[in-house]
Amino acid sequence: MNRQATIESDSDINKALKRAMLQEIDRNGMTKRQALRVALVNAIHSGTLAPGLRLPSETDLAESLGVSLGTVQTALGQVQDLGLIKRRRGDGTRVLDCSVLPPNIWHFRMHHIESGNAFRMINQKIEIASTDSKGPWCDHLGACPEYTVIRRSIIGTHDLRVGAEMILDARLVPAASLAAHSLRQSNLRTILEARLGVVAVQGKRSVSLEDIDVRQAALFELPMDGPFFKIEATTFLSDQRPFYFQTLHVPADRVTLEF
Repeated sequence: MNRQATIESDSDINKALKRAMLQEIDRNGMTKRQALRVALVNAIHSGTLAPGLRLPSETDLAESLGVSLGTVQTALGQVQDLGLIKRRRGDGTRVLDCSVLPPNIWHFRMHHIESGNAFRMINQKIEIASTDSKGPWCDHLGACPEYTVIRRSIIGTHDLRVGAEMILDARLVPAASLAAHSLRQSNLRTILEARLGVVAVQGKRSVSLEDIDVRQAALFELPMDGPFFKIEATTFLSDQRPFYFQTLHVPADRVTLEF
């Protein structure tokens, strides 16, 4: 990953975020909120916004970027869900050290074996589809007429690649109601919680060691060499209805898992 020069002044921060935000809107058709989230995450990952840096006030950001205060607050909240910033009354918003993961990262955390640093998502390719196929997700979600599949090929720090697949009842989240670009650089669980107006509750998690097959390697753009952790995790809604079934494929020779 190319590191960019760090910027510190409020004026330079506002200019850089506005430029990046407008590029995302023009190229990908994002809403202002989505584009601001992506611009912030990319600026933090690239080093443009360094750990410890205090961002301009929410009011200043809104005025400089030409967006509403609510747009700024929502985007900042989503970036905070990723553990990249901390918002605190009286101290504003500060950029966090990306090598430490916050407690709102569920199911498991990954640390690079060589460096010991936390795994961070840098970019991802997202595919959204629907299926009526049956599989292990049926034990959790039940026999639904149709399922929504959110498939992600994730590229992270140290060029580590992870495959992730989330499956939901299509009656809860129809595939046609989701746009891949709207999910970029986000904590997918919290995005769905906000969309549905619900709170998720953790369910079961399991880990097995396996060799990845040709289909999975192609599907998630993963290397064929080395063993993989296969992690399966389930969640419920606060009223105990099944929420989603998630499977992840993680290179076992490059990371340690923390539950």
